[in-house]
Amino acid sequence: MPAIGNGMIALQNYPLRLVAALLLWLALVLWGSAIVNYFPALSAVTTQVYRILASAIAPFVLVSTFWVHNPRNALGTGILLVLSGGIALAMQP
Repeated sequence: MPAIGNGMIALQNYPLRLVAALLLWLALVLWGSAIVNYFPALSAVTTQVYRILASAIAPFVLVSTFWVHNPRNALGTGILLVLSGGIALAMQP
């Protein structure tokens, strides 16, 4: 996006934002797996509900990495969500 007034183009750091978007996608997968595994008796229903919810929020989650002002914030959020989703999945009974 060009900066106003000086004609310079601001570096957006797209590779970092792309990595953050992929991490947020992985977090959705990990959290979804943890939720589905947490409710084994309702597995068929839980899986369908999660797929609907994940499909509804995934575009906003992935695009949000390109909306934030600082790409490091998006990357940090992605890392934290992946780690917490992985821990939630690992703590399954």
